[in-house]
Amino acid sequence: MNQRFTTSPVLRQLSVRAVMERLLRDGAASRASLSRSTGLSKQTISEVMLVLAERGWVRESGIISGGVGRTAVRYAIDARAGFALGLDLGASTLRGVLSDISGTIVAEHELAADGRGGQLAVQARALKASLLKAADAPADRVQIATVATPGVMNPQGHLDLAPNLPGIRAVDLASQLRDALECQVIFENDVNAAALGEYWEAGENADNHFAFVSLGTGVGLGILIDGKLLRGSGLAAGEIGYLPLGGDPYAASSLDRGALESAIGAVGIKERYQLLSGDGAASMRDIFDRFNAGEAAARRTIEETARIAALVVLTITSVVDPDRVVFGGNIGARPELVALIDAMMPKVQRRPIRVEAGRLGPRATVLGATAISLGEMHNSLFSSLELPGRIGLPTLRQ
Repeated sequence: MNQRFTTSPVLRQLSVRAVMERLLRDGAASRASLSRSTGLSKQTISEVMLVLAERGWVRESGIISGGVGRTAVRYAIDARAGFALGLDLGASTLRGVLSDISGTIVAEHELAADGRGGQLAVQARALKASLLKAADAPADRVQIATVATPGVMNPQGHLDLAPNLPGIRAVDLASQLRDALECQVIFENDVNAAALGEYWEAGENADNHFAFVSLGTGVGLGILIDGKLLRGSGLAAGEIGYLPLGGDPYAASSLDRGALESAIGAVGIKERYQLLSGDGAASMRDIFDRFNAGEAAARRTIEETARIAALVVLTITSVVDPDRVVFGGNIGARPELVALIDAMMPKVQRRPIRVEAGRLGPRATVLGATAISLGEMHNSLFSSLELPGRIGLPTLRQ
């Protein structure tokens, strides 16, 4: 059961991929319907469905009556034949999602982060166990996991560019996570994953060119071009915290955190508010509450954050030209901040640009990680590197 098809003859792989893509996208169908939608002969469809059923990937899902004496068997993906795991290992919270092979979310859970880099793998194992228990899913059917982290996982398995996880670079995190999760593991930057999560959630309404800016503890950018993540040669595309905006890029602190992140990351915003108000104990929630109440120091703080963020949008649109720029993160998703950024844009750019708040909130990253796992699982099982194109993601079902 659950055998891969990538060692089958190329024509068989093409047929299997066409059938599985149709079933994943549109749901249960008869052999005649599959023949019409894929262009494959009825004989080929019958052969493919026989093999898929024998290997446990599809099952009969009912009978269609087509007139007097005429019936047809409907086939559907056996959703529990395989599972995809997505994890978001943040500085304060660890989130996990388990999806079945059809793209349906079957379990979701979160834990408070331990705070010690060496405990991330231990917590990831516990998170996976909680998800499997909640979904009553066997561990051996988890085909693949995608772990979203701040920064970039380097080829040696250590995490770079993650200043909000002190000491993490000394840990062989990749090896620890592979041992803990006991399946194939993919690593992705958390902002890239969040961008893909928002893109997946949009479904058929997703734009071809899309930029996602995360403002929170850190600052980052995820870019999708024709639905594909732009990662860069060193997997560090989108590390916009180092842009020379909002502060002095030659300052010693900018080498670690970046000038832009120092200006509009959570720490920078709090420092700006403290200078204006004298209140060093105010949280981000306090600052936004005081902004909404009309306090002068809070208004100046948030307006300056929006002014700098508008320059970020200008930079992105000048280089990438996306259909829209979506803001996320616990600061970037605040509607009052997005409204201010949107109002700033005509002052720095004549061409209209859509600036919006993300729809998924803190779930964007973990859902994006799940989407990556799901896509890789479909393509590793039912496609091949030798074949052109890839199976697209099914509709997100929550």
